[in-house]
Amino acid sequence: MIRRIKHSVCVCAPAECVWRHITDVDIASFRHPAYLSVLGLPKPLRAEVIEAGVGGRRVAYFDNGKRFTQEITVWNPLDQYAFTFQADPGFRVGHVLDLAEGPFRMRTGTYTLSVVAGGIRLQLESQYELRGVRGVSLIPPVWLVLSMFQKYLLRGIKANAERENAEGEGVDRN
Repeated sequence: MIRRIKHSVCVCAPAECVWRHITDVDIASFRHPAYLSVLGLPKPLRAEVIEAGVGGRRVAYFDNGKRFTQEITVWNPLDQYAFTFQADPGFRVGHVLDLAEGPFRMRTGTYTLSVVAGGIRLQLESQYELRGVRGVSLIPPVWLVLSMFQKYLLRGIKANAERENAEGEGVDRN
Protein backbone atom coordinates (compact mmCIF):
# COMPACT_ATOMS: atom_id res chain seq x y z
CA MET A 1 0.00 0.00 0.00
CA ILE A 2 1.44 3.35 -1.12
CA ARG A 3 0.90 6.27 1.26
CA ARG A 4 1.81 9.98 1.19
CA ILE A 5 2.71 12.52 3.82
CA LYS A 6 3.47 16.21 3.41
CA HIS A 7 4.32 19.25 5.46
CA SER A 8 5.32 22.80 4.63
CA VAL A 9 7.02 25.80 6.14
CA CYS A 10 7.34 29.47 5.18
CA VAL A 11 10.96 30.53 4.64
CA CYS A 12 11.92 34.20 4.74
CA ALA A 13 14.50 33.97 1.97
CA PRO A 14 14.54 34.16 -1.83
CA ALA A 15 13.90 31.07 -3.92
CA GLU A 16 17.57 30.88 -5.02
CA CYS A 17 18.68 30.57 -1.41
CA VAL A 18 16.01 28.00 -0.51
CA TRP A 19 16.85 25.97 -3.64
CA ARG A 20 20.51 25.75 -2.58
CA HIS A 21 19.49 24.49 0.84
CA ILE A 22 17.23 21.74 -0.48
CA THR A 23 19.59 20.43 -3.16
CA ASP A 24 22.84 20.49 -1.15
CA VAL A 25 21.61 20.19 2.41
CA ASP A 26 23.93 21.13 5.29
CA ILE A 27 22.30 18.59 7.59
CA ALA A 28 25.30 18.53 9.93
CA SER A 29 24.22 21.97 11.14
CA PHE A 30 20.74 20.67 12.11
CA ARG A 31 20.20 19.82 15.77
CA HIS A 32 19.27 16.11 15.75
CA PRO A 33 16.39 15.80 18.24
CA ALA A 34 16.88 13.24 21.00
CA TYR A 35 13.47 11.69 20.22
CA LEU A 36 14.71 10.70 16.75
CA SER A 37 17.72 8.94 18.29
CA VAL A 38 15.50 7.17 20.82
CA LEU A 39 13.30 6.01 17.93
CA GLY A 40 16.36 4.53 16.24
CA LEU A 41 16.64 6.97 13.36
CA PRO A 42 20.25 7.54 12.35
CA LYS A 43 21.43 11.14 12.20
CA PRO A 44 21.71 12.46 8.66
CA LEU A 45 25.18 13.92 8.08
CA ARG A 46 24.96 15.47 4.64
CA ALA A 47 23.25 15.21 1.26
CA GLU A 48 25.21 16.01 -1.88
CA VAL A 49 24.10 16.30 -5.48
CA ILE A 50 26.54 14.16 -7.45
CA GLU A 51 24.99 14.97 -10.81
CA ALA A 52 22.34 17.67 -11.21
CA GLY A 53 19.28 17.38 -13.40
CA VAL A 54 16.76 14.68 -14.25
CA GLY A 55 18.51 11.31 -14.21
CA GLY A 56 21.22 12.67 -11.93
CA ARG A 57 21.66 11.65 -8.34
CA ARG A 58 22.08 12.86 -4.83
CA VAL A 59 23.52 10.82 -2.00
CA ALA A 60 22.43 11.26 1.63
CA TYR A 61 24.91 10.01 4.26
CA PHE A 62 23.98 8.94 7.81
CA ASP A 63 25.91 8.38 11.04
CA ASN A 64 25.23 4.63 10.89
CA GLY A 65 27.57 4.40 7.88
CA LYS A 66 24.62 3.85 5.51
CA ARG A 67 23.21 6.07 2.82
CA PHE A 68 20.28 6.74 0.55
CA THR A 69 21.03 7.08 -3.13
CA GLN A 70 18.42 9.29 -4.71
CA GLU A 71 17.76 9.37 -8.45
CA ILE A 72 16.55 12.83 -9.46
CA THR A 73 13.21 12.61 -11.29
CA VAL A 74 12.26 16.32 -11.40
CA TRP A 75 14.75 19.19 -11.53
CA ASN A 76 13.00 22.52 -12.06
CA PRO A 77 15.30 25.06 -10.38
CA LEU A 78 13.53 27.41 -7.96
CA ASP A 79 10.28 25.45 -8.38
CA GLN A 80 10.43 21.68 -7.77
CA TYR A 81 12.93 18.96 -6.98
CA ALA A 82 11.91 15.29 -6.76
CA PHE A 83 13.77 12.02 -6.33
CA THR A 84 13.46 8.32 -5.61
CA PHE A 85 15.06 6.53 -2.66
CA GLN A 86 17.34 3.51 -2.72
CA ALA A 87 18.56 2.56 0.75
CA ASP A 88 21.84 0.71 1.23
CA PRO A 89 21.37 -2.96 2.17
CA GLY A 90 21.03 -3.29 5.93
CA PHE A 91 19.89 0.34 6.44
CA ARG A 92 17.81 -0.03 9.58
CA VAL A 93 15.54 2.42 11.36
CA GLY A 94 13.64 1.88 14.57
CA HIS A 95 16.36 -0.67 15.38
CA VAL A 96 14.48 -3.36 13.40
CA LEU A 97 13.05 -2.05 10.11
CA ASP A 98 15.32 -2.68 7.13
CA LEU A 99 14.58 0.07 4.59
CA ALA A 100 16.06 -1.95 1.73
CA GLU A 101 14.20 -5.22 2.36
CA GLY A 102 11.50 -4.75 5.00
CA PRO A 103 7.76 -3.97 5.06
CA PHE A 104 8.42 -0.19 5.09
CA ARG A 105 10.16 1.52 2.19
CA MET A 106 10.61 5.12 1.21
CA ARG A 107 9.66 5.59 -2.45
CA THR A 108 9.89 9.27 -3.41
CA GLY A 109 10.44 12.74 -2.05
CA THR A 110 9.37 16.04 -3.59
CA TYR A 111 10.25 19.58 -2.56
CA THR A 112 8.02 22.30 -4.01
CA LEU A 113 8.74 26.02 -3.70
CA SER A 114 5.93 28.59 -3.99
CA VAL A 115 6.28 32.35 -3.71
CA VAL A 116 4.22 33.79 -0.84
CA ALA A 117 4.17 37.14 0.94
CA GLY A 118 7.43 37.45 2.84
CA GLY A 119 9.27 34.57 1.19
CA ILE A 120 8.85 31.02 -0.04
CA ARG A 121 6.47 28.28 1.03
CA LEU A 122 8.56 25.11 1.02
CA GLN A 123 6.61 21.86 0.92
CA LEU A 124 8.06 18.38 1.36
CA GLU A 125 5.95 15.43 0.24
CA SER A 126 7.11 11.86 0.71
CA GLN A 127 5.65 8.71 -0.74
CA TYR A 128 6.25 5.47 1.13
CA GLU A 129 5.15 1.87 0.93
CA LEU A 130 3.93 -0.47 3.64
CA ARG A 131 3.82 -4.15 2.68
CA GLY A 132 1.89 -7.07 4.08
CA VAL A 133 0.20 -7.54 7.43
CA ARG A 134 3.22 -6.19 9.27
CA GLY A 135 3.11 -3.09 7.07
CA VAL A 136 -0.53 -2.44 7.92
CA SER A 137 0.30 -2.63 11.62
CA LEU A 138 2.96 0.04 11.07
CA ILE A 139 0.62 2.69 9.62
CA PRO A 140 0.29 4.85 12.78
CA PRO A 141 3.93 4.72 13.98
CA VAL A 142 5.40 5.20 10.50
CA TRP A 143 3.16 8.22 9.86
CA LEU A 144 4.14 9.73 13.23
CA VAL A 145 7.87 9.22 12.74
CA LEU A 146 7.83 10.46 9.13
CA SER A 147 5.85 13.49 10.23
CA MET A 148 8.45 14.30 12.89
CA PHE A 149 11.32 13.70 10.45
CA GLN A 150 9.81 15.91 7.71
CA LYS A 151 9.27 18.73 10.19
CA TYR A 152 12.88 18.32 11.42
CA LEU A 153 14.20 18.62 7.83
CA LEU A 154 12.00 21.59 6.98
CA ARG A 155 12.94 23.45 10.19
CA GLY A 156 16.63 22.89 9.47
CA ILE A 157 16.39 24.04 5.85
CA LYS A 158 14.40 27.09 6.96
CA ALA A 159 16.95 28.01 9.64
CA ASN A 160 19.92 27.62 7.28
CA ALA A 161 18.30 29.53 4.40
CA GLU A 162 17.12 32.36 6.66
CA ARG A 163 20.55 32.59 8.33
CA GLU A 164 22.30 32.75 4.93
CA ASN A 165 19.80 35.32 3.71
CA ALA A 166 20.27 37.51 6.79
CA GLU A 167 24.08 37.26 6.62
CA GLY A 168 24.26 37.80 2.87
CA GLU A 169 21.71 40.53 2.25
CA GLY A 170 23.08 42.79 -0.40
CA VAL A 171 25.83 40.35 -1.37
CA ASP A 172 25.89 39.01 -4.94
CA ARG A 173 26.54 35.24 -4.69
CA ASN A 174 26.97 34.62 -8.43
